[in-house]
This record gives sequence, structure tokens and C-alpha cells, in this order.
Amino acid sequence: MTKPGEFSPATVQLIWDRDRGRCAMPGCQSPVLVRERRAEPFGGWSVQHREARGRGGVKRNSDRPHLVLPSNGVLLCGTGTTGCHGDVEHHRDNVDPSWGFTVSRLGVARPAEVPLFHATFGWVRLDDAGGWETAA
Repeated sequence: MTKPGEFSPATVQLIWDRDRGRCAMPGCQSPVLVRERRAEPFGGWSVQHREARGRGGVKRNSDRPHLVLPSNGVLLCGTGTTGCHGDVEHHRDNVDPSWGFTVSRLGVARPAEVPLFHATFGWVRLDDAGGWETAA
């Protein structure tokens, strides 16, 4: 069973397919990912929550149901502490904040509204069905 705030296996598959099994971070040194190696520190992958769940996770009756939609997830190499996922989580200098890998939890804009600079597609808006469109 999927916990509140976590992506379901079906949503992870949509994100994997949309991102073509590649790390979405521009300039990634190991962009091609292997499906069977999920969440291993080296050579593994994970799905980044663009709008963070926050410390302590999300309660069952959350007012933020968009957290588990494909527009809020992006495929990155590593875990929350390693690889590109770690770079995003820890706001490292090689990740430009304007690239859209993080979305404010203040609710000013939902992840589907915030453009993302994707390594494969360029500037896009991710949709809630697991697709994307070019951001103008």
C-alpha cells in the first residue's frame, strides 16, 4: 500500500516513461538509468517531489493531493542524499533554482504550472496525466 504523500507504483511508471528512463537534470554525468536499480546510492534513481512533502510526511487528509501526481515528480539519478536528487534536495550550486526542480510549498503555484528545464525536452510543463508540453 502506498503511504500518503508517496507516488504509487503506477505514477512512478508514468514518470519513468515520460522521462524515458533518463535523469532529467541538465548536465548529469550519468543520465541513462537502469530500472532495476531503484534508490541505490550509485547508479540508482529515485523520483524527486518538486513540491516537497515536508518534514514528517503528509497526513492522510492532506489539502495537497497534487503531491502524488506526475506533474510533481521528476526522475533523477541517486537518492535524496546522492546524485542529482541529492543536489536538488540540498540546494547545491550546480542546480539553478530557476530550473523548476523545486516548487514552493506556499501554494502560489502548483507543480503543473511551474516550468521545468528538463535535460531531454528543454523547457516544459509537466501535466497530471504523465505527459508534458513545451513551455512558452
